[in-house]
Amino acid sequence: MPELRTVFGSVWRCVLAALVAAALVVGCAEIQASAVPPPPPAPLLGPAAPVLVGTDQVALLRSGPATFARLESLINGARVSIHVEIYEFGQPGLAAALVAAKARGVSVTVIDDPSELTSVATAAQLRTAGIDVVDYPVRKQMIDHVKLLVVDAAVAVVGGINWGVNSPANHDYDAEVRGPVVRNLDRVFDRDLVTCGRSVTVHEPSADTSIDVAATLPGADIRPLALGLIDGARHTLDLELFVLTDTGVVHALEAAALRGVTVRVLLDPSQPSSGPSYATLRNDGIQVRWYRSRGELLHAKAIVADATSVLFGSANWSGGGFARNHELDIELISAPIVAAEMLAQMRLDWAASA
Repeated sequence: MPELRTVFGSVWRCVLAALVAAALVVGCAEIQASAVPPPPPAPLLGPAAPVLVGTDQVALLRSGPATFARLESLINGARVSIHVEIYEFGQPGLAAALVAAKARGVSVTVIDDPSELTSVATAAQLRTAGIDVVDYPVRKQMIDHVKLLVVDAAVAVVGGINWGVNSPANHDYDAEVRGPVVRNLDRVFDRDLVTCGRSVTVHEPSADTSIDVAATLPGADIRPLALGLIDGARHTLDLELFVLTDTGVVHALEAAALRGVTVRVLLDPSQPSSGPSYATLRNDGIQVRWYRSRGELLHAKAIVADATSVLFGSANWSGGGFARNHELDIELISAPIVAAEMLAQMRLDWAASA
């Protein structure tokens, strides 16, 4: 029996030594991994030069201080009218620009979301200055998530960029547009004024074969455009999405990958609801990453198909974004130059998130 205990003791000491050695190896590996510095944050590229897209002119704006300087410049240049519909409004410079425009005789109308507390404070300031601020009639489980500026019925800025205090740091997209698309965007604003209880004539849409204006409430125009781009892609699909929970979109991306399309999806890590979509795409071998944040958000809701067609705006790719909220997107049907400009930012974001 003493000999047996000795044997067992020797075996146990060997097992214990092996476990300790393994733990040390793992620990050292973790220390080494944590010591590797993360890649530098992706820079935000400035506003792109305007290009013609059919009968419209488009300049891609890629967040950052330069985009907000451009918004302020457009407001400062207004001579007749300014229409603003914005979900989060906390930028004091833009509020001051609207007040100054009102003071020089410009007609200024703002549609806000009264459920967004930052916007409530700004709305009170604007109302004190005599600006017409209209509360969108939000209800349970919906918001007015639109981001739209129309100046003198001649130029508009539309997309996904909020006017919040932290918005310049987020990665997102707007477009400054001129041409027939402006009338169609302003038509959405007029229709929303009617929804708010105002007596306003909503004109017929202008013919525009280059840019589709898609909204929700009324209608559900955005999801069909997103699915159409995915289903029609033949070579590449590049997506940056703040939220992805729509299972139909996930299935469409899976089908695109199966027919040979290269799919690349970047998601924001602050939105855990996107986790199941991330896991599904990853398990199917589709390239998907979490955006590596340094405090900012990947706030984009954008897709580029075959480096040619682009869809982006305010709508998250979720049940709320596609159906319940009031959202506004635009699709550039064939705009390879704008697509290349968006892809330039997307590739920087992708590389920085490796």
